[in-house]
Order: sequence, then structure tokens, then C-alpha cells
Amino acid sequence: MKKRTLIPFVFFAAALCGCADEPFTKDDPRYRNEEELPIEFVMEFPSMVNETQQNVSRVQKEQFAFEEGDVIHVSATFTLIGGSTSVGYDCLELRDGQWASKENDDPNTPAKPMTWPWDAEKATFRVYYLAHSTGILVENTERLLDRLCNEADPVYAEAVDIPYGGAVHLAFSHLCAKLTVSGLKSGENEFWLQKTSLQDAFSLSRNSADESLDFKFFESTETLRPGLDRRVTGTSDGEGSVTFYLAPGDYSDMSITYPYGLAYLTLTDIAELENLEANTAYMLNINPGSGNVDEADENDWWPDPDDNEDDVKLDTPDINGLLQAIHDGKEYTTQAGTPILAIDENGTVLLRNLDFQDNPFKWQVLPNGTVFDGKYHYIKNVKGSALFSQINGRVSNLGIAGGKIDQQADAENTGLLAPTSSVSAVMNNLRLKNIAITVMPTLIDDVCNIGTLIGNNSGTIIGIELGGTISVHVESANAPGRVHIGGLVGQTSGSISNVALLDDNDPVHINVTCDCQFPEGSDEGYAEGDRYVGGLAGLSTGRISDCTLSATVSSADTQGVLMYTGGLIGMLRGAEEGQTGSTSTVSLSNSIGACDVTGGLAYSLDNTINGEGRSYTGGLIGYTYCATSITDCKSLGKVYGHDYQQAFHPYDNTYYALGGAFGQIYGANTSITGVDARSEIVTELAFTPDVLYFIGLFAGRSDIDHANGNSNHNSGNYDFTGEIGNIHY
Repeated sequence: MKKRTLIPFVFFAAALCGCADEPFTKDDPRYRNEEELPIEFVMEFPSMVNETQQNVSRVQKEQFAFEEGDVIHVSATFTLIGGSTSVGYDCLELRDGQWASKENDDPNTPAKPMTWPWDAEKATFRVYYLAHSTGILVENTERLLDRLCNEADPVYAEAVDIPYGGAVHLAFSHLCAKLTVSGLKSGENEFWLQKTSLQDAFSLSRNSADESLDFKFFESTETLRPGLDRRVTGTSDGEGSVTFYLAPGDYSDMSITYPYGLAYLTLTDIAELENLEANTAYMLNINPGSGNVDEADENDWWPDPDDNEDDVKLDTPDINGLLQAIHDGKEYTTQAGTPILAIDENGTVLLRNLDFQDNPFKWQVLPNGTVFDGKYHYIKNVKGSALFSQINGRVSNLGIAGGKIDQQADAENTGLLAPTSSVSAVMNNLRLKNIAITVMPTLIDDVCNIGTLIGNNSGTIIGIELGGTISVHVESANAPGRVHIGGLVGQTSGSISNVALLDDNDPVHINVTCDCQFPEGSDEGYAEGDRYVGGLAGLSTGRISDCTLSATVSSADTQGVLMYTGGLIGMLRGAEEGQTGSTSTVSLSNSIGACDVTGGLAYSLDNTINGEGRSYTGGLIGYTYCATSITDCKSLGKVYGHDYQQAFHPYDNTYYALGGAFGQIYGANTSITGVDARSEIVTELAFTPDVLYFIGLFAGRSDIDHANGNSNHNSGNYDFTGEIGNIHY
């Protein structure tokens, strides 16, 4: 049925082909003249009643009427003179204001209009109207109740023992029950109703032997809803009220979810819903937390990533098809017929947990403006490649579990979601569990950015949870270039916020390891040899906030000219005032690093750009250079000295700095407030005036004193800051 309106509480009656209410008598000359008569109908469209028997219109707008092209299905049983019976079926179409028998689209099977048999005494008529039905019913038609949120629900009328020639009065009634639930979350446009053994579909069947029509509700099949959970979709008014059209039955125990089955409310033992009847409207005002209504939080939306029962296993062609469809913004169904990707008003939606089974695949770029919403599903066992070659659009509500990249060749940028993300990229509400990134190139002679999620990030990252074992390991015996290594990203100029450990009862182990060295005796050819290593990011030139991380961060087997190792960030780098590229957004705030941190060995090379070697190690940040601000942060865990190196002594013209929160701070204009250094300094190496090895409970070195507004609560025979002043880099 096309869109139409209805006046509340009013019946609309349509008389067809006249209103001959009086039956023909046996004295009528037409009674036995063996001429079949047309059947005349009087139709009355229903109003639904509620439990108090008050009339309630199905749609609460203006007038409701059949429109051109609508059809009804009629089954008739005629009782003939002598007591025998005959049967008939007809499909009537409203055409030019009149109901006429629907012509069969197949010219080889012409349709015969239903008429009164000349020898009939009476007849019983059963009539169905289905909004989606447009032609003669051959066998059966099936439909999901989901569709009823924006079209008329099925109705039925029966007229019993109508005398020969009499007008057939049809008073329709609704076959569905109508349930309106109020008190839901406002601002949402759609909700789902789900329950055990939910009848979420209906069918109308025609028996060609006796021309009977059979309507029934049933649980949807794989044909109707392949690979997906049963539900009935309701449309909300946006103010917390939603209406569902349901099969009659018991709904005392059910769930109301957000679209795609995201947990919202669980209703139990609701007495008012024990017996919903057809053609009746019900109102329920729920009260979350009342004892019968349990409200879920966002964590309930995520499935258990270790539960593989419902995962859709993909081979290489299906993986490539999926990624291409995400790129193109299209739906995708596997070669086995399971829908796994849909399109809604917000973008591309993942419908199921997927298992890539370690199969190879071809990555795709995620274009600018494209939205890929995982809808709290996981992609599992991704091996050998990032999912995307670059993120320019948005990725939300996606989990990746069991991912592995083992790379021997060039490693310019590496991450499991993508090597790089642009300024337009947004990565929101993601979960990473059991991810291993191992990069072991024979040569690193340029900039190398390695992270679990993204290698080089210029976009916005919001809400990341890390679980299981997260490992990032970069190893090279010939690494004259610059290496940025982080537990989440290698390098970031964008923003990162709300990163935390996954709370799913499994222990979380995050290990970030740099093992990059110089070949023996080849120092004269090296220009940089820099290593920035952090539990969250190797290098940040952007904003990081509201992150809590526990990790083991080690550069113990690393040699470099510039060695910056931090629990959260290897280096937080801004620009000196007046310098080109100066920015006001280089910051760290509201973050906690509970990390065990070990710095590497620094060398001074005469022909390097900087000349002097530096190894700065801190519980939060290895080196803070001209950052805008660092506020309300806490360092926990341990910061290890270089005792692991037997008979360690800093090389000439090389500086070492260890601090509970910072290795070194440079930049008089950097605002540092509310930082509490609690990381334990673990070393037996003592500072002596002739050795460039500085240790501080708060910072190893700083150009100014930051004792005011900050604190430390760890122990040790060290000053708050190991050395203050005399710092020019």
C-alpha cells in the first residue's frame, strides 16, 4: 500500500459496485438461468482497539483509504443446491476507482474473475489485504514484520453464509497486535524488539486444490533473514516512544535493543505483556532499573571475542570482496549467501563477526567521507597486512582480535588498521586484542613509523581499548634512520584520546620493544640513528588526553644517537616560540602511565646533525620539547637505569637523563601542572659531576624548576629534578 493517512477513531467505508443488500429470491428469473452473477462487496476498513476497547487508529494521521493499484485476495466457499460445494479465488485490484479482477501477467494462464455460481445458495468469503502484495497469489508470499514500521500491517475480513446474490460486507480487522513502548531513550530513531522464539515474519499461502488462503506468523528463515538475528523493528518518535507491530503472543520477557542488536533494555516478567491479542493496541511505559527492566551499558554491546561459534569464516575472494565493498560503499554478501555488510543512512555497517582465517588479501584505501561502522563486531585473524592502505574516512565500533604482521622488508609505516591516516580520518571506539607487529628489515635508512593501530597518524583517534597480548617489536642490525615505535601509533600529529586497557577478565600485556643498532665500525656514514619509543606513541606533535596504559617499554638492546623512551610517549615535540610550524596543540593531559621503562644506549657521532648523543627515559615521556602543556597526569611503574649494560659508562659527549615522569624537559613556556611522579627509579648508578648521567624523581633534567604545582610520591636518594638549567636542546 502506498503512503496514506487515517482519521483517528473513525471508520472509513467504501461501497463497491453498488450496495445490493437484499438477496435474490428463488422466484427471481435470474436464479436458475445458468448465468453467473458478479459479486458485490461493501468494505469497511478497521480501526484498532486498545485493551479498554477504545478505538485507536493504526496510524494517527488524517484519513486512511485504499489507493489506485492496491489489491486484496479473496477466497470463497460456495454451498450449492443439493449441499455440495465449490471454491474460488480472486485477486481484486483497485483500478479507476473500481475493484476489478487482476489480470494475470502471464498470457498463457488467463485469470477468471470470481462470480456467483448460478446454482449457489450461499457462500463464505475470507479476504486478506497485504500492503506489499501487488498481484495474483500463485503459492505463497512471505514478509518480515520489520517492514511494518513504514507500511500498513496485514488485515483480514470474513463474511459467513452470505445468501446467493447478496452484498458481501467485509469488516476488516488487524492481524497484528500493536505495542507502543514509552520511556525509552530520546533522540533515537529506531529500536529493535528481540526475544526467544520470536515470530518475526508472516506469510499468506494459497492452496490451489481448494483455493483456500492461509495466513500465519512464523520465525524467519535463512531465506528471509540469512545469517542474521531475529527482530521486529519499531520506529521511534525521537522522544522516547516506539511502536512495534507484532504477532499475537507472550512478550513478558524480551529485549529492546538499539539497531543491529546493540544491548539496551531487558524486560522480564512484565505481566501486561503476557497475552497480546490481534487487533488490539497496547501501551507500556517502562522504568529502567525498576527490577523488571534492566538497562545495559555500552560494554554489553561487544560480544566475547573468544567466542567463535557465530563467526563467518572468509576465504581470500570474500575478504577482497568485503574490502572492495567498504571502499565502494556497497552491501556485500558472501559467496555462500550470508550478508555481512549493509548500507544504512550513516554509512557501511558490518553485520557479523568475521574470521579472515589468516588468509592473504588485497587492502583498500578508506576514502574521505566513507563511514565504516563495525557495529561492535570483530574482525579476527588478520595476517600479513593492514586492513586498509590508508584511512581517510571514519572507522567506528570495530574490534580486531588476533592480528599479526611479520614484516622483513621495507617498513616505512606499519599498523594493523592502516599504515597511515590523514587529517580527515576518524577512528572511534575500537578494540584491539592479541595483536603482534614484528618488523625486522635488513636496513632502516629513512623514517620508520610502527604502531599496533596506525604507523603514522594525522587524524583523530578516540576511544581505544587494548586487550590480551599487544606486541610491537622492531629489530634491525643496520638502522641509521629514524624509528618511531608506539604501542598504538608510531608517530602522531593528530589527536588521541580515551585509550585504556580492555576489561574482559583476561590479563593485558603490552610490550613495545626497539632493537635497532649500528653495524660495528660504520659510524661515519650515519646521519641520524634516532629512536623514539613509547607505550602509546613513539613521537607526538599533537594532542593526547585521557589515556591510561600499562606497558613494558624497552630500548635496552638499542643503539642510537637520539634515544627517547617513555611510558606513554617517547618524545612530545612542539616548536620553539617564533619558529616556523609553531602550534598551540602539542599537549598531554589527564593521563596515567603505569609502565616499566628501559632506555637505550646513546652514541655521539661527529658527523651527525646534532653531534651530541642523548638518551632520555621517563615514566610518562622520554623527552618533552617545547610542548604547550602537560596537565593532570600520573606516572606509575618503574624506570630502569642502564645497569643492564655491564660496566656502563656514558660515552663522551653523550647525555643520559632518567626521571619518574620525564627524562628531560626543555621549553620554558611549557606549562606543566598537576603531574604526580610515582614511578620508582631502579638503578644503582649514581650521579657524579664528571659523568653526564642525570637522575630525578620527577625529571632527569629540565631547563626550569617545575616543583611548583607538581609532586612526586616515590622514594630514592635523588633530587626532584636531577639537573636544572644549562639545557639548550
